[in-house]
Amino acid sequence: MTEDKTVLRSKEEYRHLKYNQLTLKHAVSQAIGLNAPGGTIVLYIAGTAALLTFTFSKYPDGAFSIPLILLMALVVYSMMSYSSYEFSKYLSSSGGYYTFVANGLGRSLGLTTALSYISYQILSFTGFGILGFVGFAYAILPSLGITLPYVNILWIPVTVVFILFVSFLIYKGIKPSLKYVSYAILIEVVFFIGSSIYLIGINHSALTLKPFTAIPVGGNFIILAAMMVYAIGTFVGVGGSIPIAEETKNPKRNVPLSIILSIFILGITIILSAYAEVVSWGYSNMANFGIGSGIGAYPVLSIYKNSFGSMGAIPFVILLIIVINSFFTATISLGTNATRVLFSLSREHVIPEKLSRTNTRGVPVYAVIFITVISLIIVISTGLTFEYLYPGQIISALLYASLFLLILESPITYIVHILTNTSLYSFLKKNNQKTHFVKHIVIPTISSITLVGAIVAAVYFDLSAPYIYGVYGSLIWVSAIFITVIVMYTKYRKKLNNLGDFSL
Repeated sequence: MTEDKTVLRSKEEYRHLKYNQLTLKHAVSQAIGLNAPGGTIVLYIAGTAALLTFTFSKYPDGAFSIPLILLMALVVYSMMSYSSYEFSKYLSSSGGYYTFVANGLGRSLGLTTALSYISYQILSFTGFGILGFVGFAYAILPSLGITLPYVNILWIPVTVVFILFVSFLIYKGIKPSLKYVSYAILIEVVFFIGSSIYLIGINHSALTLKPFTAIPVGGNFIILAAMMVYAIGTFVGVGGSIPIAEETKNPKRNVPLSIILSIFILGITIILSAYAEVVSWGYSNMANFGIGSGIGAYPVLSIYKNSFGSMGAIPFVILLIIVINSFFTATISLGTNATRVLFSLSREHVIPEKLSRTNTRGVPVYAVIFITVISLIIVISTGLTFEYLYPGQIISALLYASLFLLILESPITYIVHILTNTSLYSFLKKNNQKTHFVKHIVIPTISSITLVGAIVAAVYFDLSAPYIYGVYGSLIWVSAIFITVIVMYTKYRKKLNNLGDFSL
């Protein structure tokens, strides 16, 4: 089918979302907002450091290499995003990744990608956006002298209110919510870059290139590679603009450009912040750098509270506000993308038609309701489960519940990118486009091999509880996805006839 026929069929036969609502600014904000740099800098950097120290205790100062680990992860994630960048020049649909794969490798693998992507979005929405926020609040409030009543149950109504409020904003329309996200992200990025430069400046006597070497881990690059596969999640979100392509002006230009800009902005912000953190904490103290140290178990909070001299607590308070808002903007972006993919599957008749019905603002209302209900079930059931596993340790229970869902979604995310990488060359050949050996075969292959290695590493290192629960849960979840695809392909194949057809 030629591109002209595809456009004609799309406009005449399929429901679609409102065109040309969003600009390049909104597309970049959606991607960066989904990544939540504030929450990532506080949680992921400390979490990666804690995992490194825990897993490779022989190197207590190993976390000093976190900036290098993140740089390696950024390079790999950039390679992962290259296929998405190439695809988005040709296909623009709220189906996003599954539209890419369906047009490259076929409908069954397209459905695998769709189910995997929706799973990843919902698990990130609940694990990072909701439980991450609740766990963070529970961890820091006692350190600030604030006592919470009914701590064992208070998180449940807080969670319900949080999810319902985010769902309401998504329901109100994508442009108003992304307008807020774009301003919030600008403030967030400027704050972290500016404050990191200040921290580096006041610690100028301790500046060293050691954080960008393997010296802290005894020159063992295998350790760096192992930790890099876990740190890849630090940059998840770069492709966040892909499912909003059909609502974006000139999507075949602006979506690919948003991917490049997001990589650049996130790379500078997160890696610069990581370097400022480890230098401020000090090489000799790195054994205590990670979740478990600092205010509320987050070392970055102690750094910001104690490092700004005459400015007092102002940067610390700003940091808290930005981090809390970061969770908020992430849930908006994650929820928006999940509803768009559900809408796309529905309009292509793969799932019930009701999920593609939109209101006057072009919002798929029933898809929003579906995401809201599923998210409430996942958050509350997971939180209660870990509260049962760790009785009397509510803060640990909520943090572990968040980590469980984040570890659970990681291999599912990798599957989406592996399939996208694998389908690029096939798509280009099918559509008689020029191919390049390095760009369209070598780069996607290296990326896929790295991701397969990440999945193997997650099982190989046989982490202790609660980390291993997420690994086992992911294996079960992925198996359920494959079983669903097999059933759909063998018994309901006709429902897949239109999967991936829509593109502007």
